[in-house]
Amino acid sequence: MAESLVRDLIHETQSRQQARRLATRELRPRRAFAGLVAALLVTVVGGAAAIELLAAALGSGVHPVPGAGRVVDVLGRLPWRHPGVRVGAGVLTIIGLALLLAAVPGRLRGVPLDGSDPRLAGVLGRTALRRSLADAALGVPGIERARVRGAGVFRRRVVVRAATRYRNPANLEELVHCAVDDRLDGIEPMYRPPVDVRLSWRKD
Repeated sequence: MAESLVRDLIHETQSRQQARRLATRELRPRRAFAGLVAALLVTVVGGAAAIELLAAALGSGVHPVPGAGRVVDVLGRLPWRHPGVRVGAGVLTIIGLALLLAAVPGRLRGVPLDGSDPRLAGVLGRTALRRSLADAALGVPGIERARVRGAGVFRRRVVVRAATRYRNPANLEELVHCAVDDRLDGIEPMYRPPVDVRLSWRKD
């Protein structure tokens, strides 16, 4: 019996991990156009360089690639310390890095939702998540205003700024925290963010 429970628990954990990988892969923008442009540039430049190197290795005095002879002559007369060579190398390096960064998949289009079925992947917009958490905070009696920040890429923590008209808030901050936690339990995000409640009240 215990062995069966452990096996089921391991299977469920593996299914959740597979579902998380699927959601991360499916919900991340592919940037296919940038990757296609980078692949075409690398293919064209690499192919032209390979043809020229093969022709030079065979001892051919003819440059198969149009315009390559002029470029080779100009580069052959320039010393390595020439400013133009350094500027050209820097420009090529920057272009290469830009193409690599452009081909990297973008950030997730929202907050992925938790799930044990690896065939399903759901996502909730960050704005919708913040609005829902703010509504949960406003549902606490005595809270007049609520604003939620975070739940993004660089801000993992959810910061709830709430205001009340009471002069003595007592345990109102804890109630707001519990309300936001309950809403997160209902939403079930894949990566549960910690909640930080900052309450302001009347002091006159």
